[in-house]
Amino acid sequence: MITKIFTITLLLASCSSGTEDITPSGGNVQINPTEIELDFEEQETYVTVTADSDWGSSVTDPTWCTVYPTGGIKGETKVKVNVKKNLLTEDRTNTITFRTASSSTEIKLVQKTSSTGEAMFVPEGYRLFWSDEFDGPALNADNWTCEIGRGSNGWGNAELQYYTDRPENVDVRDGKLVMTARKENYQGATATSARLITLGKVYFKYGYITASIKLPKTADGLWPAFWMMGNDFKSKGWPNCGETDILEMGHQNGIKKGTQEKFLNGACHWGQPGHAYYSYDHTHSYSVQDGQFHTFTCIWDENQVAMYIDLDTDPDAKPYFKMALKDFGDNEFRKDNFILLNLAVGGNFPGIWDINQVTALNDGPAVMEVDYVRVFQKTE
Repeated sequence: MITKIFTITLLLASCSSGTEDITPSGGNVQINPTEIELDFEEQETYVTVTADSDWGSSVTDPTWCTVYPTGGIKGETKVKVNVKKNLLTEDRTNTITFRTASSSTEIKLVQKTSSTGEAMFVPEGYRLFWSDEFDGPALNADNWTCEIGRGSNGWGNAELQYYTDRPENVDVRDGKLVMTARKENYQGATATSARLITLGKVYFKYGYITASIKLPKTADGLWPAFWMMGNDFKSKGWPNCGETDILEMGHQNGIKKGTQEKFLNGACHWGQPGHAYYSYDHTHSYSVQDGQFHTFTCIWDENQVAMYIDLDTDPDAKPYFKMALKDFGDNEFRKDNFILLNLAVGGNFPGIWDINQVTALNDGPAVMEVDYVRVFQKTE
């Protein structure tokens, strides 16, 4: 009896372990239904597993479909099937396999694409690796961490803001990430805002990295950014972790020229072992602070980094930044990176260190909205 209880305890522990495959022993397994067809929305459905012995399961593509529990014991079990929203431009299929030691049964799952124009643009030769569409009721903590405070010396740049996780500064509303900069006295700072990172949660090497962003009017003093750093930041430190700035606006050179709504730059930073970098200023042909969403894209492979504006709607767009990659001091650009989004106030980049000179906040808070962040990787 003690042995039997111990065996069942181990089995139940394995059944609650998430998406890991289980290889039990046993006989036959039957599933009802044997086929599933779903619409494009994120959702859950259920199947009934009837087995005459211990059973386990696996999913061909667990990036968008999971089952729970992943295994069970003799008898009848209700199994929940979760699917993520299908934003692709075509239907997608998956196979769920339920098995015992001596037999297996498959379920074919088909998820339709959207017919309402919500389908995702997928660059040719790539597949979706990860995305956050901000469709949920709150920020997804499995993807993002809100950084808090003033960092070291204003996050290394003499910035004025205190970053918080308050809904006044960071929120998810109407399918958008909303980051808000405010002029206010808070924790010794003269402004508040938001900075989000995927460090240790979402990271990748190479890809087509893109975000759809509605930028605020930077005027004088705001500094919105969409960028990446090496996921080994905690062990390597900066700049040896590497940094890729996909989008930065609000630089003092744009302020001096009066071209704040068109002036942006891309940059890469690394260590040799000291700080080395390459940056390039770009005055775009049209405003990207026009109250509309624009896509900012980085195409990163083993040979180069290149950055584009609105590449999804203008496939002939030329890069506003491009840098060939070589074997830098710590191979900063040939390792896993994580994503950062932030809306800074003042500091060395805009060349403003007095909150009273930040004209962008004269009429109240400034908002940066993000419709989505997506990472595609090349197909095999």
